[in-house]
Amino acid sequence: MTHVLDVDLTDPQLYTNGFPHDVFTELRSRGAVHRHAAVEGRPAIPPIPFWSMVAHAEIQQANRDWRTFEARGGPMMAPDPLLSAGRTLVSMDPPDQAEMRRIITSEFTPRMIGRLEQLIAARTARILEAAEGGTCDFVSDIAYQVPMHLIADIVGIPEPDRPWVFERTDQLLRSGNPYNGYSEQDRLGAQVELFEYAQRLTVDKRANPTDDVWTKLAGQLDGFELEMFFLILSIAGSETTRNALTQGLVALLENPDQLAELRSNPDLAVTAADEALRWSSPVLFFGRTATCDVTIGGQDVKAGDRVLFWYPSGNRDETVFENPFRFDIHRTPNPHVSFGGGGVHYCLGANLARKEVQVVFGAIAAGYDIEVVGPAVWASGGPVHNVGIGIDSLPVRIRASR
Repeated sequence: MTHVLDVDLTDPQLYTNGFPHDVFTELRSRGAVHRHAAVEGRPAIPPIPFWSMVAHAEIQQANRDWRTFEARGGPMMAPDPLLSAGRTLVSMDPPDQAEMRRIITSEFTPRMIGRLEQLIAARTARILEAAEGGTCDFVSDIAYQVPMHLIADIVGIPEPDRPWVFERTDQLLRSGNPYNGYSEQDRLGAQVELFEYAQRLTVDKRANPTDDVWTKLAGQLDGFELEMFFLILSIAGSETTRNALTQGLVALLENPDQLAELRSNPDLAVTAADEALRWSSPVLFFGRTATCDVTIGGQDVKAGDRVLFWYPSGNRDETVFENPFRFDIHRTPNPHVSFGGGGVHYCLGANLARKEVQVVFGAIAAGYDIEVVGPAVWASGGPVHNVGIGIDSLPVRIRASR
């Protein structure tokens, strides 16, 4: 029998039905940090060795220590030359990262933040009403639509442009996975189209300023920084929330007693959202590069080594979470690392994603019955990028319960 420490974590077969929690549970029992040998011949997987951090404490410690584990090169398994050459939030450390983060967060004005819950509720109601009375795909028709429309509301994307933008964003996400049948030309084409759209949107906002985030950012950022932020916002803001909503819904339906509690006590939507985020762990990992020799988790990591923080593993750490494989909407405290382990790289969209999940679950619990009418189809391909292993399709029937 193959020893678990010899298991190839880049093997797509491990991820056929979601994240391989059994493998990572065994890894945690053997230690917090493990050396992974280079693997040759995997599509979109670089043939380099890396360290896997699988325990909550070490993930949190390293995630916060940006001086020792730098973000330059981006969060993927190997450094990305495009990200290394540019200035993006996911490939920068302080002080430059802090300045860009300040610019971006300053433009989420109090009035905008105050409107967010109302925006989410209105969009959610519209989307659920459109799906009610028949069958639909929960992933594409609900879990993807809610965050994408909210991003578009915040950025100020005109309604007529949204179907085109959403379609290109989805194509870019799917084409990043070599097992989905897309070519590298398809991926680059979608990326260029979104870059060009961001440029046109910027020109329009500067000529016709409105009360939205993109108008404000267009006055402080320029060129590649602005276009890459558009791309990151569209991808990260949609895919992670889609995964959390879908896997969280499945968990609620598989635990009808907890769904019933949520129906009778809407305040539970707050802790239910955090549990859905822990349960789904919508970000698979973040890659970093060690800047100096360091010992962590009993292992000697050398300067220049690539290190991966496996967030789904940290979110099932038995030393931190009681009964980690039980979905529990009452779980509190819930120190999950779904948005990173804290510190300067803590996800800017964390509160937004949490609020989206709260509102959608609350709306479903208050007014709808959902029945799964077909098998869930998991995304294929394994860890070809750092977005979590999600459900690609979930056929459901939705009925109003009131």
